[in-house]
Amino acid sequence: MTKLVLILAMAAACVSCKKDNSNSGETVEVYLLKSYQLTAGKCEIDASSAVLEDAAIIQNQEILEYAKTSYQFKLADPAVQKTKALGDRTPFAVTVDKKVIYYGFFKPGYSSSSCDHSITMDLDWTTGNRISLKLGYPGPLQGVTIEDRRNNPVLLATLNKQGKLR
Repeated sequence: MTKLVLILAMAAACVSCKKDNSNSGETVEVYLLKSYQLTAGKCEIDASSAVLEDAAIIQNQEILEYAKTSYQFKLADPAVQKTKALGDRTPFAVTVDKKVIYYGFFKPGYSSSSCDHSITMDLDWTTGNRISLKLGYPGPLQGVTIEDRRNNPVLLATLNKQGKLR
């Protein structure tokens, strides 16, 4: 009888154990900003002044995958169309559960202005359904440091949990 109680107690303990997913969230989304200010003298969003739009421009279900080595999101067609409509220097935020992971600017490949201090987003015209996230525009500038949060651990854990991480 003691063995049976012990076996039942162990089985109950195993069934009640939950995997700890505290380092991941539920949703990854991209928001545009209602309002923001730039850091003085830089193409960089002052995080203390940024206010997200009420609804995400790219919703979790529109993100099909994320390639962590090339820093590219593969998007569903509706999200690609919304991305194509963005203007140069449109500010955005990549979020997990509506908590900002990083801010950046949309910088299409035809833009003639630079953005040296931020992560930038552009539609990858070779694939048509991916957005590339780069450090600066047109590329990294020697001597300028950008905090690279594109592969933030919470972001990657959330995408991995959803089966979207490549």
